[in-house]
Amino acid sequence: MKSFVNVGGKNYGPYSIEKLRNHVGAGNFQLHNLACHDGENWVKIVDLPGFELLPPKPPSKVEEKDFIRRGYFLGDTADSRVKIFALTSAVVGFVVHLLLWALHTSGKFQVQGETANLLKSPFSSLYTPFSVLLAYEAYQLIREIPTSFSNSVGKQFEIVTLLVVRDIFKNLSLLEFNNEWTLDDRMQLLLIECITFVVLFYTSMSYRKCSLSLMVSTMNVDDLKTYIKSKRIIAQILLFTYLIIASLAFTGWIQGVMLGEGDADRKIFFLDFFTCLIMADILILLMFYRYSDDFNALARNTGFVLATVMLRVAIGAPGVSSMVLFIVSGVLGIAILRITQHFYTPPSSNEFSSKKMGDVSD
Repeated sequence: MKSFVNVGGKNYGPYSIEKLRNHVGAGNFQLHNLACHDGENWVKIVDLPGFELLPPKPPSKVEEKDFIRRGYFLGDTADSRVKIFALTSAVVGFVVHLLLWALHTSGKFQVQGETANLLKSPFSSLYTPFSVLLAYEAYQLIREIPTSFSNSVGKQFEIVTLLVVRDIFKNLSLLEFNNEWTLDDRMQLLLIECITFVVLFYTSMSYRKCSLSLMVSTMNVDDLKTYIKSKRIIAQILLFTYLIIASLAFTGWIQGVMLGEGDADRKIFFLDFFTCLIMADILILLMFYRYSDDFNALARNTGFVLATVMLRVAIGAPGVSSMVLFIVSGVLGIAILRITQHFYTPPSSNEFSSKKMGDVSD
């Protein structure tokens, strides 16, 4: 049985009882509106044969825990343990490196080749704790993947900022001064690195301050939960990839030190790690395309991927070229963030209906 509904002198329909019940539940029609099912008699919707307003199903919700749940190896307990281990390792590494520098300076400990650059100055001892902190920041980046795409991008900028700081300390230890009024190539590179640090630091702080709400207003609840769960799985896989890359990079670096080839280089570990990270970002982006048609979010996430690709290329580039790419990536990241904040209004709640009602004129 199908019925027409008259509202304000205009007829709508015909609707089946189930469809009509859905429209009443959505507020499109009222129980006192007139309806006709036999082509002759108009009665109130509530009086239609077989019509009864069933109690609504409990609304589907996306709980806060769905966004912050990271998994066993990326949870708060695991993070606390990793943080303690990282800070302890950083302090011990700094003291040991400083002691090796003192022994090398006094002539009691000798190294050859490029490895000698690691013991050329007390500033060189900062390489070890910064390397440990960078490894911990990489772990933090992976933890952010299930919760927010923009937060994970901000973490990438934080890591690159620390990489540039480590390069600055390295170049400070290698500076050689003279009385001339000209700046040598190493000093010029140091100045550019400082400018790059300021840009990247501003970018990373902008992401930390302006954390964007997840653009999921066009997703229904089931798709949203599936999307978040998929990101959580990707983060777990990336974590094990991170451990493998870190182990291989550290082993290779130790072998290089033994052979006099273990100089400080940002390509160690981070070149391969950012390559895997980009693959993960692209996979997340494709999943977002599957579940959402929100152009603002799609354009924003695509821009984020572009910025991270530029960071990866910059890590592998030499000299000034890398600094230029870092700066361009930082400017691009800030531009995407500001444009998004200007044109996008995040939802005030994480509650979305699991079904969207059709238009009244269905």
